Amino acid sequence: MSEQYEYEYFVDTDPGYTVERPSSLWRRSGDSWEYLSLLTWEWRRVGGDNPVRQQPLPEALHPVTAERAKELEADRQGWVRYWAEYEDEAAWRAGEAPYSVVRRRRSPERIYDEAFMATNTWEPTARVFDHFSARADELTYLAEVTPDEAERLLRQVRGVSGATDL
Repeated sequence: MSEQYEYEYFVDTDPGYTVERPSSLWRRSGDSWEYLSLLTWEWRRVGGDNPVRQQPLPEALHPVTAERAKELEADRQGWVRYWAEYEDEAAWRAGEAPYSVVRRRRSPERIYDEAFMATNTWEPTARVFDHFSARADELTYLAEVTPDEAERLLRQVRGVSGATDL
C-alpha cells in the first residue's frame, strides 16, 4: 500500500480560506498527526521538538480524499497569497504601476511574509502583517493578485522571470 493511503487527510480553513483553497493540509495515521510545512514542503510530525504541539480543533478540519491531498501538496502556488504593493491606495486607484510584490505562506508552524526586494530576492518583511494590523492606514497599499499576476508584475517591474517559483 502506498504512503498516501495509510493516512486520513484533512484541510484547515482559517478565516479567509476555503476547502478549495485551504490554509493548511493535515494527515492522521491512528493517533499520530502530521502537517505539510509550507516552508520546507515536507510532512512534519506534530509534537516533540516541533513548534506545532497539536492538530487543529476537529470542527476546523474538513476531510479530503488522498487524491485531493496529493493535488494540494503538489500545487505549491495554491498555498501562497500574493499582493502588489503600491505607494498608497490613491496610486492603486489611479492605475499606477506597483513598485513591488509581497507574499504570505501561512504554514502551521508560522506565518512567513516576504517582499521581493531590489536585489531580486525574496526577503522577510513585516509589510503584510502591518497591512492587516490597526496601522494599515499609515502604510503602503496592498492589492491581492494571483500567482500569475505576481509573476507578470515582477517581470514588468524588475525584469525578472521565475521570481514566484517555490
